[in-house]
Amino acid sequence: MISRLKRYGMAIIFLILVIVLMLLGTLGVKDFGDQMFKDANITITPKGERIQL
Repeated sequence: MISRLKRYGMAIIFLILVIVLMLLGTLGVKDFGDQMFKDANITITPKGERIQL
């Protein structure tokens, strides 16, 4: 078990780093968009079709 952790340790660290960076980027873009639309005094509503099931 420890030999596998030594073998794949760098890949696991790199994968966790990529996941954290993707989450931070997503949250940053969302925060930027919310800030931009807050100053414009408009509300965004979804325009979708209601599908009868």
